[in-house]
Amino acid sequence: MRPLRGGVSSSVHLVTLKSVDGDPRAVVVRRYGEYWQRTDPAACQREFRLLELLTDSSIPAPRPLLLDVDGGPFGAPTVVMTRLPGRPLLAPRDLTSYVQQMAHTLAELHKLPTHKFGFLPDQADMVERGLKTRPALDDPLLGEVWAAAVTVWPRVKAASERSVLVHGDYWPGNLLWVRGRLVGVVDWEQPRLGDPIKDVATCRGDLWVLFGQAVADAFLAHYEDEVGDVIHVHDLRFWELFVSIEAVREMPEWAGGYRALGRPDLTAERATALIRAFARAALEGAASG
Repeated sequence: MRPLRGGVSSSVHLVTLKSVDGDPRAVVVRRYGEYWQRTDPAACQREFRLLELLTDSSIPAPRPLLLDVDGGPFGAPTVVMTRLPGRPLLAPRDLTSYVQQMAHTLAELHKLPTHKFGFLPDQADMVERGLKTRPALDDPLLGEVWAAAVTVWPRVKAASERSVLVHGDYWPGNLLWVRGRLVGVVDWEQPRLGDPIKDVATCRGDLWVLFGQAVADAFLAHYEDEVGDVIHVHDLRFWELFVSIEAVREMPEWAGGYRALGRPDLTAERATALIRAFARAALEGAASG
């Protein structure tokens, strides 16, 4: 077995098994740590149930194999799932195809019928918890972004017109590729029912850091083409403000993930400067719009 990329909230391992006839089989074991047990004890069971439903969809998600709700043999609430082929790709040869496929897959996710997803939490509750307390860091930009998001949120919440399955952390590090083809979407820890544009904003922030504004804008244009009249991209600036609150604060640590996945050029200083530019653009857009 070997550890896979993951945060402090859960441990993720690739485990190679041998069947009774001698054939090897690889599975992924996610154990939900103290953070999830304290803040959201149902997260483990919810991920397993969601993956069960996604098995019959067009979304290339892992197939769940085993659920240990009580943390018996694994020592913590655990989901065992199939291992998908491929790996994250943060330095693609064909950027145009790359963002087109990312936009297509996200659009397919957002078009899924939601009648079976009623067990998922309401995204609005997550937003209100995130906006409840002003960021403690002495950072004028972060304070401005938070204040602007707090001001706009009541209107955004009242105007919400569509509730879809939201991945919650849709960024290139959670997408798997084989020979330039997107073959998997992983890390279903934070799914919600809510505004799809949150996923768009999350992905745009990472694309801005990885490749620049033009690529982030191209991703948005492809997404709008894919969803057509089914989903309208409203309140993008609010969602970019919202995701910037965490991203600006955490980017010095997150930058290590970029480097581990093939982008050694993105030092903590450079990645932080780029996400701050993204946040400033969102702030200026909110002010003008």
